[in-house]
Amino acid sequence: MADPEPVISSCSSREEENRCTFNQHTCPSEERLLEDQMRRKLKFFFMTPCEKFWTRGRKPWKLAMQVLKIAMVTIQLIFFGLSNQMVVAFKEENTIAFKHLFLKGYVDRDDTYAVYTQSDVYDRIVFAVNQYLQLRSISVGNHAYENKGAEQSAMAICWHFYKQGNICPGNDTFDVDPEVKTECFFVEPDEAVDTGTLEENKLNLTLDFHRLLTVELQFKLKAINLQTIRHHELPDCYDFTLTITFDNRAHSGRIKISLENDISIRECKDWHVSGSIQKNTRYMMIFDAFVLLTCLASLTLCARSVVRGLQLQQVGAAFS
Repeated sequence: MADPEPVISSCSSREEENRCTFNQHTCPSEERLLEDQMRRKLKFFFMTPCEKFWTRGRKPWKLAMQVLKIAMVTIQLIFFGLSNQMVVAFKEENTIAFKHLFLKGYVDRDDTYAVYTQSDVYDRIVFAVNQYLQLRSISVGNHAYENKGAEQSAMAICWHFYKQGNICPGNDTFDVDPEVKTECFFVEPDEAVDTGTLEENKLNLTLDFHRLLTVELQFKLKAINLQTIRHHELPDCYDFTLTITFDNRAHSGRIKISLENDISIRECKDWHVSGSIQKNTRYMMIFDAFVLLTCLASLTLCARSVVRGLQLQQVGAAFS
């Protein structure tokens, strides 16, 4: 009887040696069992939350967290949209109010507001200054001057003009220095300006319309948006930087007048609101904190799923 031939291993590397050792110590039934377990793991990993629930009774916590997060973020967006709508409406309404207060004879939707005579230019300037000085007694809004320490901010009246100009259209001649110069003076809110003719008013403003480019009246006002209280929100403080411009750059005999309103919103320094708004503010803060915690929990669950997917990928690669 011939001696049994020795088994010669053909494993040439450590990886092949491990595979050969595994094949030597694993029977076909165990291989099928491991393969079946790996197949079930992969199948379960790619199941939907409902399929996982019906298969193993695993509750879809991650799905519920996502639905809850979407619902709460949607509610936050609705609140933000309503609040932003009030901000836009407050800005537009104040701009319209300022145009009626400081532009003499202004009509809504009038895009051609202009003057054509020198007396009308002086009249509109004096009117705007007087309205600014009488703001507290004529405005129906809660507008006020900007405080700078113990003093209130003044209105700046500036005019821009060519440095030198001698224009004679009748002789078809002109001599112009295109360099632009600017002169300004300030009107304090506690001053009084008499309306009347140019010689009588205390502005003492004389304009050379042949060289004049623009006249700008710039001042700052403040207000508080109280309508947010009705929507259970704390009011914001508004800073309005208003610029009234008399545009004569075309030198066409028509000076266009415009009012620009630059708004900045900030939190009020000292405030106190009695009633239920304080409770509602606390509730909103609690709700925001709960939304933050929900988002963090959702992020944790998603990160855990990614880590488990990577681990399953490594196990599947080693198994194959």
